[in-house]
Amino acid sequence: MRKLLAISGFAIIAAYAVYGALLANNWAVEVASGIPLDETIVAMSAAGQGYSSRGGWVFACAGIILAISWLLVTLTPKFQLPGWVAAGLWGLIVALGAPTYFFTAFGNINSVGDTFEDWNAGAAFALEAPLYTASILAGVLLAAMAAIGTWSAFSGASRPLRPTGS
Repeated sequence: MRKLLAISGFAIIAAYAVYGALLANNWAVEVASGIPLDETIVAMSAAGQGYSSRGGWVFACAGIILAISWLLVTLTPKFQLPGWVAAGLWGLIVALGAPTYFFTAFGNINSVGDTFEDWNAGAAFALEAPLYTASILAGVLLAAMAAIGTWSAFSGASRPLRPTGS
């Protein structure tokens, strides 16, 4: 069961990263401007506004690296993480995804807003809403896992992160 949950958690983090990158680089920019990406970039350039896909690529790569790291730490017997710690780490990664996405996508979306008077911020937000919702829910999970960890520490129910003795 732990392996299935770990693989599912990995897949969710990786999908979040790829979806966020596609939004930051393409989808949110297109839907906010109302025209195809190539035309949007040309119009933004003509207006003196920049466009860069680097932020989206960094977001995707960092997210996938975090997903792989979390999977390895969760499944490696050497670490022996309690379930609540693994779930809390997962929640932390996904909860921090929304602010990271916001700063990653800000430049491109801001350029769209500065270029097009009639840009559609609501349409871009509609595409971004699943990321923000997932991060809020992950934050709730993180808080719950912190409560479980605190309860375990005070009740003596927690086990050490690594085996003691030889």
